[in-house]
Amino acid sequence: MTLEFREVTEDNFDEFIALEVKLDQKDNFFFRSTKPNIMSLAQTYIFKGARILALYAGDTMVGSMFYSREDAVPSNFWLIRFMIDQRYQGKGYGRQAMLMLFDRVKSENGGAPAILGLCYEHYNKVGEHLYRSLGFEPTGETMGGGQIVARKRV
Repeated sequence: MTLEFREVTEDNFDEFIALEVKLDQKDNFFFRSTKPNIMSLAQTYIFKGARILALYAGDTMVGSMFYSREDAVPSNFWLIRFMIDQRYQGKGYGRQAMLMLFDRVKSENGGAPAILGLCYEHYNKVGEHLYRSLGFEPTGETMGGGQIVARKRV
């Protein structure tokens, strides 16, 4: 199935905040929640340049992407938070969404190559496998209490 990003609006707000990861994945977010989109929406209020998008497979919302351009280096972007709802995991949506984000970031960078960074918990082996398989390389840096920082040129 083809995926697409859509804006979060008053029409899909309730559905957006209801998306949830599996209980054993709640520790993958620094604020320890199965519903990370609530925090993402709050942070977009504070971080004005950040973008949060709903991820749809047809008419079904399956996840979200929350990313931003770095202020210090405008050709660098940061994936702040990414989630696929527990009901839709294991269907390839995560990989496809990441590839879509690569295209979007490059487009927002005027078509020029950009650097996309992210971080993940060391015990998030599923996330680590996905990110490494897409070409992300750990930088040796850590963030937020030990999360591994990884970057990729897109």
